[in-house]
Amino acid sequence: MDPGNIKESLKGPAEATPPPDTPDHGGVSGAVGHSDTADTPDDPTPHDPGVKALAIRSSFWALGGNMTQQGIRLASNLLLAYLLFPEAFGLMAVVNVVLIGLQMFSDIGIGPSIIQHRRGEDPAFYNTAWTIQVIRGFILGIAAVAIVTPLLYLVGHLLPASTSDGSAPVYSDPQLLPLICVGAITAVISGFNSTKLFTVNRKLVIGRLTVMEVTVQIIGVAVMAYWAWHYRSVWALIGGSLVTAFLKMVLSHAMLPGGKNRFQFEREAFVDLIRFGRWIFLSTAALFIAAQGDRLLLGIYVSKAVLGVYSIAYFLSEALAQMIAFVTRRVFLPAFSRVVRDNPERLRQNYYKVRLRLDALTLPAAGALMVLGSDIVRLLYTDDYAAAGPMLEVLAIRVAFACTLPTAVSCLLAMGDSKSVFASNLGKTVAMLAGIPLGWHFGEMQGVLWVIALSELGSLPILWWRMHAHGLLSLPREALAVGFVGLGYAVGWLLSIPLSWL
Repeated sequence: MDPGNIKESLKGPAEATPPPDTPDHGGVSGAVGHSDTADTPDDPTPHDPGVKALAIRSSFWALGGNMTQQGIRLASNLLLAYLLFPEAFGLMAVVNVVLIGLQMFSDIGIGPSIIQHRRGEDPAFYNTAWTIQVIRGFILGIAAVAIVTPLLYLVGHLLPASTSDGSAPVYSDPQLLPLICVGAITAVISGFNSTKLFTVNRKLVIGRLTVMEVTVQIIGVAVMAYWAWHYRSVWALIGGSLVTAFLKMVLSHAMLPGGKNRFQFEREAFVDLIRFGRWIFLSTAALFIAAQGDRLLLGIYVSKAVLGVYSIAYFLSEALAQMIAFVTRRVFLPAFSRVVRDNPERLRQNYYKVRLRLDALTLPAAGALMVLGSDIVRLLYTDDYAAAGPMLEVLAIRVAFACTLPTAVSCLLAMGDSKSVFASNLGKTVAMLAGIPLGWHFGEMQGVLWVIALSELGSLPILWWRMHAHGLLSLPREALAVGFVGLGYAVGWLLSIPLSWL
């Protein structure tokens, strides 16, 4: 199980990161992308070379930090796969979905609000946000115990006694509800995280933030690994998550620069936070269902072991998409926002410059994964997880789509068009929820895999329509992405020949 921040892959791309020491440009409260932001190497600003250098340095920190975290997650996933069993990953897949769902369905964009708002570094503003965050953490913990667990208990007793392969469904496992109840403590702990997590991100000074996140992750992995080795229990995954949440909370206050938090309520700040957060709330709720609904629905159809194997395949497929989403969130969104304010006619040019570099980096890898998935799983995992290989090859199709979307989303957000982002997430959600039951009916697990692989088609037409409406879309340039995928597929086919001898 991924010991990293379980919510990281679901964070909306509205978390912009403006640079420090830049003048207030009078960002509009509540409008995404209208705030202090930074330049990128694609948007040179001769009048402010320090900002350009900071953006370049931050890009390296963001990319390097994310690659390091992905490496740690892969190593821990491999280790835990040897120490535990597929059923443990199936159980934790459902636990994580529930905890993420509580977080996302109550997300009012506190972090992005601090990052975007012109008053983001005003103590009255961020202390009001912190007070709301603490209250929300307690509400989430109570909701998990008092609302979610009774519902899952009811579902577990209403489902058939066995799945299609004769195994008991994950929702009827007696460990599931205690795991959720204890895991809900992480929501309460995270509610006390310092708002300095967002203020340093706002300033694009992310070096110390990256070091802190990697340190917390390494310690959390060590706890999980020791627990799993000593007890061979799924509780190792929950224990590691609790330790990770607690360390992050403590270090966010002690390690990061900025003002201390205290309980405070200012009505003006509260109104601005709610006004900004309403579209964030709807967008992240839709994004949660689109990103995690597969595991919720598969928990009805398949056993814990099959769900655990699928979770491994999904984890391996997500590395590329998560890297692009992470870098876009921390660097490119604030850069596009700056272009919108200063030189809006250059947005299309800058967008496709960024896309060219990102596509050349990720799409060939996605194409190769469509061929090499089985070889990768065979070389990394035991025979218990062999079925994850063919799953990974199909899921790589979704990854190819997903790698091209975050930069388009960041452009729309930079122009304040958060409604279009919500619409695209909603389209993906509808495609997922409607498609998975149909996929299972016509093709069981293979049918579901193809529905998930093509689920981004529910989002892509909406994004292209809105990009065209803003004069940003180039269909010939989008077609180039297909060429990158084809190149990777060809290289993957060539590599598969020597790999088959191993």
